[in-house]
Amino acid sequence: MNAFLDRIHRKDVSILMIFNNSIRCKPLDILMPIITYMGSAAFGTIFCIISFFYLRTRILSIETAASIILSSLIARFIKIHVSRIRPYITLKNLYTKKIGIDNYSFPSGHTTVAFSIGTIIALNTPAIGFFSILAAIAVGISRMYLGVHYPTDVFVGMILGTLTSLSIYFFIF
Repeated sequence: MNAFLDRIHRKDVSILMIFNNSIRCKPLDILMPIITYMGSAAFGTIFCIISFFYLRTRILSIETAASIILSSLIARFIKIHVSRIRPYITLKNLYTKKIGIDNYSFPSGHTTVAFSIGTIIALNTPAIGFFSILAAIAVGISRMYLGVHYPTDVFVGMILGTLTSLSIYFFIF
């Protein structure tokens, strides 16, 4: 089992280095910190409040809030129990941009929130679904670009946000 986990970790690091070092450039250095906040709790809260006050998007707002709350609670539970140290703490030669974060990286909370929002938007408004999912993917990539998450952190955040949104949309509302 350790050999398998070591192999996953090595792949994680090599993919992280592609996003963190290989595609590094000035425009992305400016853009990625902005994109990353589209997965923040503050952005999710503002999105839900604004969309709640438009009659056409009230259900979207409620579904999004439910998905964000549920997926964030699950992500927080996993994060505390797995306690995976962030890559910028353990890896050398990693470019990091100082942004507000907690101690643990698995799963990515920003990616979880972004996919909660993006998936609910895609389900409620298929015409812009492609763009909402693309924005959520950009948040996940920004987390690796900024050196605060491994690819597996982002992948699990994608799955968690998506599955929670699907559950909310199809089984609760």
